[in-house]
Amino acid sequence: MTGAARMEAKVPASDLDFWSDEVIADPYPHYRTLRDIGPVVWLSRYDSWAIVHHKPARDALLNAEVFTSTAGIAMNAEANRNSEGVMIFSDDPDHQRLRRVFNRPLLPGALARLKDRLSALAEARVGELIEQGEFDAVTQLAHYLPLTVVTELLGLTEQGKRNMLGWAAGLFDALGPAGNARTDSGIAIAVEAFTYLHGLKREELDPDGWAAGLFRAADAGEISQDEARTMLMDYTGPALDTTINGLSSALWLFANHPDQWDLLREKPELANRAIDEALRIESPIRAFARLLTRDHEMGGVTLRKGDRALIVYASANRDERRYPEPDRFDITRDARDHVAFGYGMHLCAGMHLAKLEIATVLNILVRRVARFHLVEARRELHNTLRGLSKLVLKVDVV
Repeated sequence: MTGAARMEAKVPASDLDFWSDEVIADPYPHYRTLRDIGPVVWLSRYDSWAIVHHKPARDALLNAEVFTSTAGIAMNAEANRNSEGVMIFSDDPDHQRLRRVFNRPLLPGALARLKDRLSALAEARVGELIEQGEFDAVTQLAHYLPLTVVTELLGLTEQGKRNMLGWAAGLFDALGPAGNARTDSGIAIAVEAFTYLHGLKREELDPDGWAAGLFRAADAGEISQDEARTMLMDYTGPALDTTINGLSSALWLFANHPDQWDLLREKPELANRAIDEALRIESPIRAFARLLTRDHEMGGVTLRKGDRALIVYASANRDERRYPEPDRFDITRDARDHVAFGYGMHLCAGMHLAKLEIATVLNILVRRVARFHLVEARRELHNTLRGLSKLVLKVDVV
């Protein structure tokens, strides 16, 4: 970047502390303020643009030639440097080549074979919790299918299965800005995860698991052995949190909006719309960053080559220009174009599995629960993830 470009005033601008506890705990009024300023706003505290409107966010996600992931999707140099080769930190053609291998166990045919097992497990767990009458919908329900099924399908050792959830949270925290306490803690956890994965012996893996499948693809010459080992992180990181946060947030929304639960029970065919609406209004991922490869105009603002841009999924999903009354939870809304799972090349590879797990649990609850009563809810303060650490519910049984 030239000296003139570095000194050029970035406008419109905001001094919002995007990663403060206050903003993380109650982000939506702050996102609205940013959207009122413009579609793209310079965050002066962090030397980064924030893309906060829906259409510009989708446009940026589609335009990897300008908004590259290869230079890193984190807001700090250490995490970007340490994650080189991880699939989410790549663009085409490498991304497409890696993703073709990565996606195999997540394709509809493979997931169809999981449906009966997921249903049986969820039916049994829901039955146990309903008998209790009161339960923590995060730790006792939302954790259950991902930690029971996904950790087994991945096929890591017991150490890996035991630590996956904590590692995943740390990996996402590590994407925050330098000098942030959560970022520093996340980087330390990420190093622990990388150390474990790089030290894994192939013979320790379940031969039928997803992880072992990566090494078979390397044997076939589709990817390199180093790429197979690095891609273990792509399975370990995003496999749990989006599902856990998506389901628990949906239940929190239904507890706070009993009329919408009544409607879903009356019209269970709205389940897919309900899931998309819950993901839209409580996006599991706050934002990911990109780097500009060249000057680019967006919404009347010129973003310069070398600038960092934060694509704020959670703000785009509440953009008044796309969704009338965006803060209203409405399961009849067609929110299929939300960006909670990203968009374009980096559309979440595990999206279909996440939605299958959420739908499986919701479909059982619709048959068995007449009403949720909120007892206690506690938000998790996290750099990248939006979710609950605790959600105690009482239920009225059908």
